[in-house]
Amino acid sequence: MQAKIFHIVPTVFHSPSKLPSYLHQPSLPRKLPRAISISSPVNDNHHVPGPLTIPDKDESMAAFWDYQFLFISQRSETSEPITLPVVEGTIPPDFPSGTYYLTGPGLFVDDHGSTVHPLDGHGYLRAFSIDGVPKEVKFTAKYIKTEAQVEEHDPVTGSWRFTHRGPFSVLKGGKKLGNVKVMKNVANTSVLKWGGKLLCLWEGGDPYQIESETLDTVGSFNVINESLPSAEKRGPGDLFDVAARLLKPVLHGVFKMPPKRLLSHYKLVAQRNRLLAVTCNAEDMLLPRSNFTFYELDSNFNLLQKQEFNIPDHLMIHDWAFTDTYYILFGNRIKLDIIGSMTAVCGLSPMISALSVNPSKSTSPIYLLPRFPSEKSAGQRDWRVPVEAPSRKWLLHVGNAFEIKDIDGNSMIQIQACACSYQWFNFQKLFDNLVWKQDIIGKADN
Repeated sequence: MQAKIFHIVPTVFHSPSKLPSYLHQPSLPRKLPRAISISSPVNDNHHVPGPLTIPDKDESMAAFWDYQFLFISQRSETSEPITLPVVEGTIPPDFPSGTYYLTGPGLFVDDHGSTVHPLDGHGYLRAFSIDGVPKEVKFTAKYIKTEAQVEEHDPVTGSWRFTHRGPFSVLKGGKKLGNVKVMKNVANTSVLKWGGKLLCLWEGGDPYQIESETLDTVGSFNVINESLPSAEKRGPGDLFDVAARLLKPVLHGVFKMPPKRLLSHYKLVAQRNRLLAVTCNAEDMLLPRSNFTFYELDSNFNLLQKQEFNIPDHLMIHDWAFTDTYYILFGNRIKLDIIGSMTAVCGLSPMISALSVNPSKSTSPIYLLPRFPSEKSAGQRDWRVPVEAPSRKWLLHVGNAFEIKDIDGNSMIQIQACACSYQWFNFQKLFDNLVWKQDIIGKADN
């Protein structure tokens, strides 16, 4: 079955400076056309016309405008459930009833001239309640009331003013030089329902607990219970320990970064009824070593197991995998960018500019870390020595990983993941379409 293609294309192609600052949510017509119309804001002089069928030769133009409308600020909330109209098809009779939760960035443009990177957009939680009996889907949506959201949003006037830069953004309005409000926990990355709690996670802080029926924010929630003693530290030497001790008070006291960053990607082990999570140290972003702590918790968030690994490599991990016997880390190599660090501290570039991709090696390391070190066998390999993949790939997300036996009884690990070449990965151009915008606009104006 082939999916139908929909494009969002205005008839007039404005230059980048004339594009509307924000657009309201799409209005769905009763009969869905090839393109979906988007209503323009009230009192906005930039009119966005209705649907338009485009010639096949202009697919790049259509893709460009699809991308523009992918990140549109949504300023309204849907507190009372509304029944979504059926556009096409029906809910299958055997479809299970339940609620699908989806968090993601919901606001990108404030009322004072600043636009933030999509990864820094405030978390907007949506709930799709599916009832298979009457075959209905009800929709609700609310902003997650994080500390940053409460500070940057005025609930009385409905106005927004960005004060936190976020790791990927530079503010046009407000303070730049000396603005240390960098780590902006927006709870916009993933959703977890575990132990009777609904949690929205982000990459650099505790998740926020949400009331599952009303989508009201309860508050931040500390997932990790540090009741077990820490494992013995393993590291490359005293020099990095000294640097870490110097960096920790600066990162935590000045930039308000937590000592350990809970990664937003978690894993569930259905057979053991376990939640798997991993943290890394804040200072590791600036040091040529990486500390990872893996936690396994039961359905009441009780800590069952904890393991620490120190890897003598400068890595940036977003997603990871596990099997019956291993935690698997895919080594995305980075390096400190001195010039980028200076411009980032001055507020001239995003904080992520302090790092850059390090293509110094022609391979990608994959670390197989033992989940249960007590089950060591005499022939177990040294986990400190990575498996070197034969090409440089920046791994974004993992689909699955599992162990199998070949015909000779040897263990093999199969990994399903999404990766791209180092050649195409760039921190500063992640989600940045300015070059493409100028190129497309130039063609449209000709």
